[in-house]
Amino acid sequence: MSYPVRLYVFGRPKLVCARDWEAHYTAMLKPHARLELVELTEGRGDPAQHLKDEATRLRPRLEALQCPVLLTPEAPARSSEAFAAWLGKAMDQGLSLGFAIGSSHGFEAGLKAAIKEKFSLGPMTFPHDLTRVMFLEQLYRAFAILKGSPYHK
Repeated sequence: MSYPVRLYVFGRPKLVCARDWEAHYTAMLKPHARLELVELTEGRGDPAQHLKDEATRLRPRLEALQCPVLLTPEAPARSSEAFAAWLGKAMDQGLSLGFAIGSSHGFEAGLKAAIKEKFSLGPMTFPHDLTRVMFLEQLYRAFAILKGSPYHK
């Protein structure tokens, strides 16, 4: 049985190789998750207005979930095993899950304050195309850990 998971992102992958990797991990996730990838338009113009506009469009989507998560470099990093344990607990509780990757300017401070759960893929800054792929791989890895698959060594 696959678990429903939403991933909110701003923009579309620019690189063909990133689209290929994204398709690869999305296909690998199918037995485990009903992934809904929601691409939102990235804001334009003044960065402060840009973030406000994005938060206005993203906030109601996240607030509709029982467990929204922001992926942001300032958040604590978790190991793959710790992420899998967290995911397993959320699934056992039947929580609706959604993850959000910020735009090139990140997330508005008010949105960061409103959303309790935050994860980091690490303190470094990554291109958005790569961040999407890295998160999808870690999501797949978490499901593999939970299933006892040899994928996670």
